[in-house]
Amino acid sequence: MDLNRHPDLVDRLAAEYALGVMRGPSRRRFEAISQRDPAIRVAIETWRARVLALGELAPHETPTAAVWDAIERRLNLGGARRPAPAAPPPRWFESLSFWRGWSIAATAVAAIALVVALRQLTPVPAPVPAPQVAEEPHVGYVVTLADKESRTTMLVTWDDRTSEMTVRRMSGVTDPAGKSMQLWGLPKEGHPVSLGVLPPGGTARFKAASVNTFPALAVSVEPPGGSPNPNAPTGPVVYTGKVVPAA
Repeated sequence: MDLNRHPDLVDRLAAEYALGVMRGPSRRRFEAISQRDPAIRVAIETWRARVLALGELAPHETPTAAVWDAIERRLNLGGARRPAPAAPPPRWFESLSFWRGWSIAATAVAAIALVVALRQLTPVPAPVPAPQVAEEPHVGYVVTLADKESRTTMLVTWDDRTSEMTVRRMSGVTDPAGKSMQLWGLPKEGHPVSLGVLPPGGTARFKAASVNTFPALAVSVEPPGGSPNPNAPTGPVVYTGKVVPAA
């Protein structure tokens, strides 16, 4: 079965893999397929980035002393220090079976809630369907662009056979009104190199001959049509990310 002909199925399997709900032979089989299919690896990394971003929103909680005392009692860590006569029968909320059941139920509820939340973070659909190509794309390099808050905003892939770059916006990313967003390659030395002005909304595809020569990429907000300076951004740089091999 060619999974690339079923993008919705690939997206669902990648989400289950990233969440850890795919187990056993199914997980191993999906891992083996992803090793041969760069598009599936990109889908997995996209969902991993979404899961990581959601984790940053969770408030930090410090366990109380009562929680640590309860753990100590469950593990019998305090028995050697505080010998005591035979304890009365445990109450219902001190039963090990109760806490096991509560833990399983709480984990299941949390997993369901997380899947529902992640389903709402689907990428913005392209305004024009991508043209069909006979040859399967070969993703050589991947860039995850993030803002200053480390929130993933765009996913960039580069086909090192055709030199075609694909830029996908994550859900909720909008273009500034009356401005253009411009993609730059950041070399180790010298001035930034413009890779192109991104069309507003959806998914962008264009040629870029030398993405693999840059350690990182960046996106700046520019006047309509792009930066008047061909050698550097004139507006604020809003997104950055490292260029990494897909394999």
